[in-house]
Amino acid sequence: MRMEFNRLVLVKRYLWGSLLVAIIPLALMAGLYDRYSSYLHDKLIVERIDGDLQTAIVKMQGFLDTQIYHLENLADLPEIGDFLVSGKTHSASPQLTDFFYLITNGQDVYGAEFFDVEGQLVHSIPTRSALTPLNTYHKLPLVKTKTVDILGPIPPENGKPGWFVIRKDVIRLGEKIGSIVLKVRLTSLTEQASLLYRDGVYQPFLNTASKASYSVLGTKEVPGSVITTSTALLPGWTISLHSYGKDLADPRLYIRYLLLIFVALSAFGIVALFVHMSERLAHLISPLNEGARSIANGDFSVRVSEDGPGEIRSLAKSFNEMSSRLNSLIHTRVDSERRAALGNLAAGIAHEVRNPLAIIGTTIHGLKRSEKDPTRKDMLEVINEEIIRTDAIVEEFLDYARPREPKNEATLVRDVLNSVVTLTSATMSKQDVKLNLTGDASIHLEVDPSHLRQILMNIVLNSLDAMPNGGHLTIRTIRNVNSGEILIQDSGNGMDATCLTHAQTPFFTSKKGGTGLGLAICSQLISANGGTLKIESEVGHGTSVSITLPLASQALKKHLTSSQDGDL
Repeated sequence: MRMEFNRLVLVKRYLWGSLLVAIIPLALMAGLYDRYSSYLHDKLIVERIDGDLQTAIVKMQGFLDTQIYHLENLADLPEIGDFLVSGKTHSASPQLTDFFYLITNGQDVYGAEFFDVEGQLVHSIPTRSALTPLNTYHKLPLVKTKTVDILGPIPPENGKPGWFVIRKDVIRLGEKIGSIVLKVRLTSLTEQASLLYRDGVYQPFLNTASKASYSVLGTKEVPGSVITTSTALLPGWTISLHSYGKDLADPRLYIRYLLLIFVALSAFGIVALFVHMSERLAHLISPLNEGARSIANGDFSVRVSEDGPGEIRSLAKSFNEMSSRLNSLIHTRVDSERRAALGNLAAGIAHEVRNPLAIIGTTIHGLKRSEKDPTRKDMLEVINEEIIRTDAIVEEFLDYARPREPKNEATLVRDVLNSVVTLTSATMSKQDVKLNLTGDASIHLEVDPSHLRQILMNIVLNSLDAMPNGGHLTIRTIRNVNSGEILIQDSGNGMDATCLTHAQTPFFTSKKGGTGLGLAICSQLISANGGTLKIESEVGHGTSVSITLPLASQALKKHLTSSQDGDL
């Protein structure tokens, strides 16, 4: 019967405990990580934006410095003074004109204009048909620096690009003799901040002193909310970042959702794991539960599988060991009670049966002496033989019910075997049984010699009974490390599985007229002497009986007065 999950209270407790132990720290860790990642994200964003802003400022400043440098180079040319003197209009030399074109040939500068001290345009690169007075630029926003003036910017209009002006006065001998103006492309300046542009997130704007804002494309626009503003590029000129579309916190929300999903998946994984574990545990515990029920019902032969993992395997082994020990303990207790009952019964039989048998036997013996009729004499002999057989049965019963405690001593196996062979040699010869004695003849066992003689006699007689038409009987002695083994093998009929299983059970016999106590007494006596008995048999292939008993110590051997080494 399979245990249901709702009956596994302990597993459910472990489940809730594990959920609390795992999910709470995980949730706390996720919260702390979320806060830290938010802080780190903000810090990195700010640091990155500040770094990018500083880079953009440096690039813009570099662009302006380059144009100012070109303008200052123009103003420092020796020919510029003569070129700007009144009356010299449009009289630039070919070399000076080439230098002008070299400076204004790039895409960043639209042209250069030269004004005299009166503010009149005397020359322009490229040359224009109409000369524009310098005061035309007075309407533009003006920002003064130490060396130049910045005017503008002018946003794109009517399809024309935006621009701004860099102006520098030309000074000779401490007097102003004119001015030089560079008309610079506005987009060339604003596009220096393009590295700050993040599509869909934020974009940069150039803010001028006139409060106008220009995109990286040089177009005049109205920006969104300000994220941050840079240091001044020029007095009143700054770069600012404005939010556009997505919130900067979107990545943090994405990470937060991932953390929440991870926590949820972890909780689901723990629940699924414990459900699987509970089902597996129920499957593994079910045989133990069924085994316990069987033991409770009195079946001590039940065994559970020991193929489970880890602790379940150990528990199954302990369960099987407990079952075996309980079985042994109960059988020992039952056997003790049975022996006690048999002892009382044997005492009664010895008193109530053997005494009358002795009287009957004496009477029969007297009648035989006085009887002349041969037929009646034979009848009296049969009665006497039955009395002797009944007395032998009673003796076996007494031996099993009340066995004598062994008196162990160093016993030479050869002597005991020779005694047994002498007593059974006539039967062997009559049944045409060939005997083969082999092995170590010097083995001394720590055993009661009379018990060993009785054990060997019973087993040899059983072997002879199994070979009524002749055969081979082999007795071999083997010396082990701490024990000696006596192996008795016959070529008789053998025993089937049922007989082999119950061979040592009292009163079980397959022989006609047998008592079923022979092997039971042998097993009892061997166990009392600290040995073991093992029987192997197969129908048609004979029987092998192995008796293992402890070897005698050197101290016990000293008490043995007659011992000789040699072959059996």
